[in-house]
Amino acid sequence: MPTIPTAALTLQIRDNLAQEYADIYTPEALAALRFMAQFNREQQALMARRNERRAVRIRERRPPCFLDADALIAGTTIKVQDAREGKFVGAVIPHDLQRQWVQGTGPAAKPNAPIAASLRNVAYALLSGADGWMFDGEDALGQITTMSLDNQRSLKLAIARDPLFLQVAQQVAGEMNNWARGFLGRAIIADWQQQLGFTTTIFRARGLHLDDRHLRVNGASLSASIVDLTLYVVHNQQALRAAGASIVLYLPKIQTAEEAAFWNTLLSALESHLQLEAGAIKAYVLVEQLEATFQLMEIRAALGLHFVGFNTGRWDYINSVSDALCWDATFINPNIEAITMTYGYMRHYEDRVRRAVNTPDANGNFALWQGGMEPNIPVGSQQGVASSMERARAGAVREQQEGAS
Repeated sequence: MPTIPTAALTLQIRDNLAQEYADIYTPEALAALRFMAQFNREQQALMARRNERRAVRIRERRPPCFLDADALIAGTTIKVQDAREGKFVGAVIPHDLQRQWVQGTGPAAKPNAPIAASLRNVAYALLSGADGWMFDGEDALGQITTMSLDNQRSLKLAIARDPLFLQVAQQVAGEMNNWARGFLGRAIIADWQQQLGFTTTIFRARGLHLDDRHLRVNGASLSASIVDLTLYVVHNQQALRAAGASIVLYLPKIQTAEEAAFWNTLLSALESHLQLEAGAIKAYVLVEQLEATFQLMEIRAALGLHFVGFNTGRWDYINSVSDALCWDATFINPNIEAITMTYGYMRHYEDRVRRAVNTPDANGNFALWQGGMEPNIPVGSQQGVASSMERARAGAVREQQEGAS
């Protein structure tokens, strides 16, 4: 689909947000958004094709299936069979993603909260000792009021080590140590400033199915994926690179390799606009859709130098299975609590991901497989924490034994 010249694109910002969030809607960010908005029509066309595919499957009463091995992956020049055989150039895993034994997740903002209160979210995350933290702009972030902008603001201040963030982080570190002395009998943070640099910062953008509520382009809705990607990278790439850290995204709700190829186009275009080297932006793909499990190597190949790994999980995937088979009255899921990662189709799902990351690319590089989010959160009494930690550890051990990173 032909793109629209940037000069012909007009951005409209809702209400008085351009003034209230002048630190986010900076001239550099707006210029990048205008540039990236040229891809908005293709995003809309992709979602139309997604809806049509679903309608056809329901009408013809058939589940998702594999792509034709002799076809090209839509949006690329890569043959499907070549992708399956690893005949493509992928990414080398950067140093700060090579150890990701524990990743935490949560938003970088709180609803209707002052900036300092939202910054506490980021401080807790970066002081947690986790190898990585996926700051969520999607499922865990309420899509209400201006939370998407608050999320961007918190991340910008934290990554830049703004004095306000440092003040909040020092206070949070003291509170964490006070709690730990009473609960564990020892402090858990020796040097809070050094600790801030341990955890890899990762950002999950909103999926291709969502529009941004604050911006329009030539009167039409603007893709939330384009907005989130652009704002996060524009505001933080310099500080991240200066600190020797990678620019890392989680990409949600991808259903096909064609959609992954579109993401690759977005990432490459933004890198070019900001004069970053090709592949500077790295991306995990969350495997949340049944259809995607039939195209894992194709998704990996389509993202090329940007792709670092897959992430598996339960909730969205289970729902996608129900949706994909909604035409089949004989298909009934058991109680969702019974559908653990060792349950029938979940084992197949995990096995496909394992095989995909363990297939080398043309240069002999493999990819990462991050396990699912642990639902047993260790909070409450000492007994409750101990019980939750025991279950969490058992889940982590199982994933490690299955081959997760």
